Amino acid sequence: FGSRSFFRLWLAQVVSSTGDWIGLIAILAIAARISNNSGAAVSLVMLARVVPGFFLGTVGGVLIDRLNRRKVMVACDVGRASLVLLLPFVENLLGLVLISFALEILTLLWGPAKDASVPHIVKSGQLQSANTLSLVASYATFPFASIVFSLLAVVAAWLGSFTALSAFRVDQEALALGVDACTFLVSAFFVFRLPIPRGGRETN
Repeated sequence: FGSRSFFRLWLAQVVSSTGDWIGLIAILAIAARISNNSGAAVSLVMLARVVPGFFLGTVGGVLIDRLNRRKVMVACDVGRASLVLLLPFVENLLGLVLISFALEILTLLWGPAKDASVPHIVKSGQLQSANTLSLVASYATFPFASIVFSLLAVVAAWLGSFTALSAFRVDQEALALGVDACTFLVSAFFVFRLPIPRGGRETN
């Protein structure tokens, strides 16, 4: 991993990415449920996760260069956790699309802030390995997230058997979104104390 700081940043990305995949699966499940399994509704939600990339993909890095990267990542994690916690109360497609759109914007800001931070906490000769590990954290977590989402159905059924919890909505989707929110908060905790400088390019 090259340094302890990068390892902590990588752990933050692993946790955040796992939560992101769990949240995406849960959002698509909600979209299917509230639209009576309409493929068009699910596609619309997916579109809301794709469209922001066309606008922020090029300007995100420029914007991050002018800001404190650590604070940006923490703010994005806390913002995503807050948005995810709103989703169990959303029962219409428009609200689902808007929150999905906002989540993707925060994710697209978190990513460049993380990428711009890596050269400050690893040696130049280790950047290729660091980038490879970052890709693993982004995409290799999907199978694990799928397993977690499946297991949450069992947990939801178990919790639903308790009379004391009958007044609360305990289902697979709500639990998944709760786990998702927790992963973002854990990621923010890891990032908060990282020695990442304010924006600006390397001078050495």
